[in-house]
Amino acid sequence: MSVEKILSKVPFCVEQASYCVSYHEKGTCGRCTPEGCPRLDEAAELLAEYRAQRAERYGRKGSS
Repeated sequence: MSVEKILSKVPFCVEQASYCVSYHEKGTCGRCTPEGCPRLDEAAELLAEYRAQRAERYGRKGSS
């Protein structure tokens, strides 16, 4: 299976969550506070859930 085929199966919301994390890694979010950012928290939760679902679906243990 080609890389393009695998990447095309990633849901749009997961792709956007990944962009959100990248955006925050660059330090360009104007809504962040010293306590954190709700958007970053939501993105991290969504990505963790998606990774857990994929690990369960494909029988993988742990993260790589």
